[in-house]
Parts: sequence; C-alpha cells; structure tokens
Amino acid sequence: MRAGCSVARVSYVRWSIAAQFLRLPAMMAPLAFALLATEVTGSYRLGGLMMAVFIGAEIVAAGPVGRALDRFGVARGLRVLLLVSALFLCGLALVASSPVLTVVFVVLTGFAAGGLSGGIRALLPKSVSAGFLERAVAIDAVVIEIVVVTGPLIVALLTPLGVVAPVLGMAGAYVLAVLFVPTVAVAPRTRGERPKLGSIMTWLLSSFGFGVLISTIEVSSLPFAQRLGGGAEFAVVFMAVLIAASMAGAGLYAWLGPRLQIDRRIRAALFLVVMAVGGVLAAFGVSWPLLIAGLVTVGICTGPLNTTISMHLQLTLPESRKAEGFSLVFTAQAGGFALGSLCVALLPVSVAPVVGSAVALIAAFSVISAHRGAPYRRVTSAVANQEA
Repeated sequence: MRAGCSVARVSYVRWSIAAQFLRLPAMMAPLAFALLATEVTGSYRLGGLMMAVFIGAEIVAAGPVGRALDRFGVARGLRVLLLVSALFLCGLALVASSPVLTVVFVVLTGFAAGGLSGGIRALLPKSVSAGFLERAVAIDAVVIEIVVVTGPLIVALLTPLGVVAPVLGMAGAYVLAVLFVPTVAVAPRTRGERPKLGSIMTWLLSSFGFGVLISTIEVSSLPFAQRLGGGAEFAVVFMAVLIAASMAGAGLYAWLGPRLQIDRRIRAALFLVVMAVGGVLAAFGVSWPLLIAGLVTVGICTGPLNTTISMHLQLTLPESRKAEGFSLVFTAQAGGFALGSLCVALLPVSVAPVVGSAVALIAAFSVISAHRGAPYRRVTSAVANQEA
C-alpha cells in the first residue's frame, strides 16, 4: 500500500511539473510581447494586439483541438502540440523585426496552444489515485498562483539577454513540458457521445462568470489604488492580497473539500454568490479595510470554485470528451477575462466590478436552477478512462 501511494505521488508530481511548464508561457506572454513590441515599434501597443490575437486564437482553437486530442490520444497529442507551439515561438523570435510576421506567428502559436490546458487537465485522473483527485485539483489551484507570479519574473530575468530571450524562454518551457507529460496506457477507442448541452452550459457560464468578475478586480487594481490616493506600489499590494487569499482558499479546500457532502451545484453557487459580494465590497471600497475585505472575499473563493467546477465536469463528462470539455471550460473562462477587461476599459472603476458581480450572480442562479441530469458518479479507478 505504501509503495502504491509513493508511485501515485511521483506520478502526480510529474503531471504537476508538466502542467506548470505548459502554463508558464501564457503567464510570460503579456510582458514578453510588450517588451518585444516596444523594441520593434517604439510602443507597447503592438504588444497589446499580439496578446489579443493570441488569446483569440486560443479561444477559436480550444474546442476543435480538444476534440482532436480526445480522438487521437491526449498524451501523444499534447507532446506534438507542445513541440509545434515551441517551434512557432522560435519562428516568432526569428521574424521579430517584422510586425506583420510577428502577429502571424503569434496567431499560429495561439492555434497550437488552444487545447493544451484542457488536454493536461484530462490526464490528471490517470496520474493520481481516485481518492486523491479532488485534493490534487485544489493543490494545483495553489501552485497556479505561484506560476502567475513567476512568469513575469522570469521575463524580467531573461530580458537582459536580449529582447527575444523571453520568447525563446517561452518556447523552452513548452519543450520542458514535453519531457514530463505522463505516459498512460492505450485503451480501445470508442465512439464518444456529446454531453447534453444543458449539462455543460451552466458550468461554462459559471467559468465565464468567474472570469468576468476576477478580471474586473485584477485589472482594476491600479484604479483602486488611485482612488485611495496611492500608485502602482499599492496596486501591487492589492494583487498580493488577492493572490494570497486565493492560495489560502485553495489550500483550505484541498484539506476540507473531499470531506464535504454538499452537492457541488450548491457549492459552486455559494462560491459565486460570496465572490459577487466581495466584488461589490471592492467596487465601493472607499477605505483600505473595506477594499481589502472585498479582495479577500473574492480571492478566498477562487480556488474552491475552480476545483468544484473541475470535479463536477470530471464526474459527468463522457470519458471520450474530457479534453474537449475541459478545453471549452478554459475557453469560457478566457472569454470572461476578456469581457471583464473590456468592462474596466469602458466603465467607471466602481461600475466594472459590479457588472462582474452581476454576471457571477446570474451564473449562480443558472447552476441552481439547471435541470438535474445524471446523478454524480463516483470514480473508482484512477485509470478509469485511459487513452494515449
């Protein structure tokens, strides 16, 4: 038994290393693209365009790429896509002097990377024991926050080596991820059925609502600071508070989550409602204590909500549609982030988070009122739906 636990722990560590290397380029991209654009054109605006088309390409490609991974093998397909993404980034570094070609290679990279997050998530159940799965998802939510902070720091460390060094660093991260993608057994291929639309749409809306709300809070960090008479340094403090609260919430849920008997629909709705309350507190936080309380309220529910959504889909998505389903969830979240950022750009600082809170409440109502489909299935094997 102890040997089995040790093997499972090593397998999870390997999966986690692959997942973090896979995610790292996305965290490096905003600053890396901005620096590259400034060097090429003298303005950061091209960097904003590069980031927009990168995310747009990921959103467009996520569903089809996830479907292809499910069909041809998730682990094998991930290795190919990671290498292709790395090659496109190397191409981007080579054509960095041409703004047009730069955008072209960014789009190609986005298409190749669109299904990576969903694919790596689909491999998690094959890398851990069944009883550890929910805790593993929650722990991963903590580690993600570390990657979020690490990405820009790596860009800053690589920049003195040359303006294309961060882009090559992103390519290197993809290559390193290839080395750690778990090797799983090949299972006979079966024709998968698409899940009922309603069974997915409510959870896509939940992920979208989360994205809108959290982005209106994150992107508003500088306006929040300025409203209280501070500057960029206070915005950094606000982000640190949000990240610390998120890590604490995810860590606590990793311990308590598997023991809870509450229906996951109720959990998700509760987390969304609490986050909405936090968004309103932050929106009208005209004092430090009120604003910090809002940030902590939002942050502490971030990890538990994502874990709850992830586990519900894990237990209800058809086995041959896992990568596609998770890719769609990450796409919905990215779309929410984009809309939230747009709200901050167009609306007053006190209104944007309220819009985010309203979307979160709509998502919570949708989850509660959704017609109850098939009952939850208990996963009895960590390798219940293996495929290469």
